[in-house]
Amino acid sequence: MGRAAEVGRLDRLLDGARSGRAGLLVVEGGPGVGKTALLRTAAARAAGFGRVTARGIESDAALPYAVLGELLAPLRPLLGEVPAGQAGALAAALGWGPAGVPGDRHLVAAGTLSLLAAAAAEAPLLVTVDDLQWADPQSAGAVLFAARRMHADRVAVVVARRPGPEPVAGDDVLRLADLDPPAVPDLLAGAVAGPVARRLAARLGGNPLALREVAAALSPAQRSGAEPLPAELPAGPGLSGAFGPELAALPAGARQAVLLVAASEDGRAATVAAALARAGLDADAALDEAERRGVLVRSGGVLDLRHPLLRGLAWSRASPAERRRAHRLLAEATPDGDDVARTWHRALATTGPDEALAGELAAVAGRARERRGFAASSAALERAAALTGDAARSAALLAGAVRDAALGGDTARARSLGDAVLRGPAAPAVRGEVLAVLGRVEQDTGSVPAARDLLESAAGLAEGRTAVWALTDLAVVGHRLGDVAGIRAAARRAAAVADDADPLQRALAAWVAGLAAVSGGDLDAGRALLQRSVRTMEDTAGLRAEPRLLPLLVLAVGWLADPLTLVPVVERRVREARAAGALGVLVAVLAMTAHGRVQLLGDHAGAFADAGESVELAGQLGYVADAAPAHELLAWEYAARGRHDDAERHLGRARALVVRAGTAGVAAHLALSAAACALCRGDLTTTARLLEERLAADGGSGALGEPLGVAPLLVEAWTGLGRRTEAADLAARYGAVSRSPSPATAALVARCHALACPDDDAAVALFRDALAAHAAGPDRFEEPHTRLLLGERLRRAGRRVAAREELTAAADAFAEMELTAWARRAEEELRATGRTARPRRALPEEPLTPQEVRIAALAAGGASNREIAAELFLSPKTVEHHLSGVYRKRGLRSRVQLARLFPPG
Repeated sequence: MGRAAEVGRLDRLLDGARSGRAGLLVVEGGPGVGKTALLRTAAARAAGFGRVTARGIESDAALPYAVLGELLAPLRPLLGEVPAGQAGALAAALGWGPAGVPGDRHLVAAGTLSLLAAAAAEAPLLVTVDDLQWADPQSAGAVLFAARRMHADRVAVVVARRPGPEPVAGDDVLRLADLDPPAVPDLLAGAVAGPVARRLAARLGGNPLALREVAAALSPAQRSGAEPLPAELPAGPGLSGAFGPELAALPAGARQAVLLVAASEDGRAATVAAALARAGLDADAALDEAERRGVLVRSGGVLDLRHPLLRGLAWSRASPAERRRAHRLLAEATPDGDDVARTWHRALATTGPDEALAGELAAVAGRARERRGFAASSAALERAAALTGDAARSAALLAGAVRDAALGGDTARARSLGDAVLRGPAAPAVRGEVLAVLGRVEQDTGSVPAARDLLESAAGLAEGRTAVWALTDLAVVGHRLGDVAGIRAAARRAAAVADDADPLQRALAAWVAGLAAVSGGDLDAGRALLQRSVRTMEDTAGLRAEPRLLPLLVLAVGWLADPLTLVPVVERRVREARAAGALGVLVAVLAMTAHGRVQLLGDHAGAFADAGESVELAGQLGYVADAAPAHELLAWEYAARGRHDDAERHLGRARALVVRAGTAGVAAHLALSAAACALCRGDLTTTARLLEERLAADGGSGALGEPLGVAPLLVEAWTGLGRRTEAADLAARYGAVSRSPSPATAALVARCHALACPDDDAAVALFRDALAAHAAGPDRFEEPHTRLLLGERLRRAGRRVAAREELTAAADAFAEMELTAWARRAEEELRATGRTARPRRALPEEPLTPQEVRIAALAAGGASNREIAAELFLSPKTVEHHLSGVYRKRGLRSRVQLARLFPPG
């Protein structure tokens, strides 16, 4: 009825799923606009599909994984096809197995993806979730995570929700509007005469629910048009007017039955009937009357309201005393074995302090936490805090609610509850705990300077491990903001408060002290402290697999004297974090490992893959500061491959993120990345301008704070622009501040001197010095980069044979790394020497995506499709799809050929 375009969207989604292309459609609209009808239409048009469905219920929003349990229950027999770690987490969350299994809440979402993919193996699958806005946050998050990460599966996901927060970029959103007036007569055909339908449309608009409800309330003569419509039609704001008279006309027993169903968590008819009996009512008569009038509907042994609006209206019209009585009756009628429901009903029926009940709610929260139901545990702790008369206990319970809200990813709730704790008379340690949580929330998803303020306050109030963690986070924030004095202050405070008998506190204090030393220029002392911290993390059983330590360990690697020895440790811990589903940690870690792969291993393919995965996860999780470096590295990798539009897109996203995070003023890494991208496209003027701005801003520090880190790029740009005097001066200054450098830095210093040197013979000798230093370092890009610059200098000096040797080696190396832009630049220089030749390895015509690179590397290492899917939180079909793309783009026929293309290491 007037929804042809919308049905067309559904058909395209279903057709895609039939052909092996998964899709998500978010149907968004106000109450009564027809969202549920559209979901029914999807089901009717999904011939040959399996189907799982669920609906969010407002009163169930505090129940952990209530919607997910309803959705996946028919698929439980397929749990054995889900990777073991994911299956255990999913079973624990849904009550299908023991609680308390290790792993992060995101492991449940990964298990949801795997279970849906397994269900779609035999036939396409339609997944529908109605009233998503009322689903518990963990269920909604798991469904959307799965839908967004399935690509080549025969799965169509349609979720309906009321307008709310903007969806993640990339979601296909269908915003459902009211019907156009010409469609209303068709909607009401058989209910009212055509002229009456048109008059209703003129007065009510095109909301289908309002039109149907009002039409049903008219007299027969009014429906036929024999009598005029009433002066006041029963459809007020929010459609409550359409339902109000219906509820008001219910007899007392039926009205009590409706109120009990509205208060019930699961609508079990037996429980509602028992509650009615306890109220002294004839349960059968009350329920029959409510059903006869069409207010209640029964499906098997479950009761529900005809429309969710009826639930809200019935509840809002009841007095507080009537609501409490409904909960009390349900608590008394709840059968044995359902302690959670009984405890919640008792809690909602109680007004005064009840210490015992507060304790029972805290126990309910603990059980929910074991199942990773952090939204439910947070809600239970909040209510428990309200039921205790002990102010100190109330604050501690509410602090736990803050922590669990943050763990569940509900940052808005964490901030709101945190503000409530901080406004009250909480003890200093409790305030410190809340401030530490809010500091981490702000660090990940908000403003880094604001995080610094929160963590500064937390460190002064918290105790024990909480205090040392707050100081560690404060040091990390200082590193992001370039605040060396702040890092040193955090180190002093950590040394003063850390309990040396606790390995965790000892490791954190040493790490912060090491960061302070390297940030202040004392590299030797800093390395020793960081090495001590890493050794403690590795030697202590309880710390070896702690995901929260992983970003600290990865950040430390870049400063250690022999960082390559820790690569296996990092790789093991990343695998463990993946197995635990610690996706939030992986955002930061993969961004850092991407840069580390370039700087320490020269592995541009691996860096491209890690950065791409970090960006993808950050977008889905809402992370801010940690994602910017990954975007920056992706920008350079795309620019080096000649994909300059993609590079600009990622640079733009990185800029937006650093502005949002409040780090734009100190984002040297962003300027360096933008300058490097400009160099990739041959724009020396922009390269110079960006780096000159950094010279003026902070003296030209590098991404890790190294003195004059802008020099290698800026000397190259100035030399290319003919500004040799400035280039020579900067090269000399760079050499002066880089005493006793690493081989990589020694190579860059020599190259800067070579570029600025006016004498060809002397310049060539300096280039040779640079190449000798490169040979002792791991960066596979900078060596051919130096050879390219040397070849260009030799060609201009008329030494064409020698130039060809260097340029050919450079072109081959760039082609091997698939850095197309640089390989083509080397080819152009070769042609200028009079030689036409392509690299021994042909340049790819169609580039691989970061995801394809990651999957190809794992497959080349011997991992099966199922193993790759489990590690990357994808489905086996998606892995197969990406591998097929790699084979097609590279002309491969076997994994043997793939292994040659992606050798290990």
